[in-house]
Amino acid sequence: MEYDTLSAIIWFENNYMMLNQSKCHFMISGNINEHLWIKVGEEKIWERAQEKLLGVTIDKDLKFYYHISTICKKAGQKVSALARVSRILPFHRRREIFKAFIESQFSHCPLVWMFCSRKMNIKINHIHERVLRIVYNDYVSTFNELLIKDKTVCVHHRNLQQLAIKCTRLITIYHLH
Repeated sequence: MEYDTLSAIIWFENNYMMLNQSKCHFMISGNINEHLWIKVGEEKIWERAQEKLLGVTIDKDLKFYYHISTICKKAGQKVSALARVSRILPFHRRREIFKAFIESQFSHCPLVWMFCSRKMNIKINHIHERVLRIVYNDYVSTFNELLIKDKTVCVHHRNLQQLAIKCTRLITIYHLH
């Protein structure tokens, strides 16, 4: 790795760029019990257990537990805020707020983290169910009945649909060439 980073530093210098060593991070995926480091230029970079990259927190086990917990916490706070004002908002405004501020929490890079544990999917579904109950002012229907009422699917199924669409596009592009 040190050889490869040295090659990258040389490439940067040859192309009149400079590597910001303080923004370099190091992570090894898997069950390694040692705490490792590499040297990048003059900087010693210690291994990290998790790192945020383009808004997604990646952990060394690639389970995305921390990332999904953070998303759920933010979405849960927004659901609580919606619950406090739901009595004074008409249905269409509650639904707009749900779509714009809560459902969108689960729309950033789902193809990276969507194959998380069943426990995390249950947590996401719980938030989704809770907000649908508030939006529809329905505290007796099942989660599936609420999804039907909303003409939608659970977050995981929506993410699977997105994956299928992306795969279809890639196959189409591949066949065109």
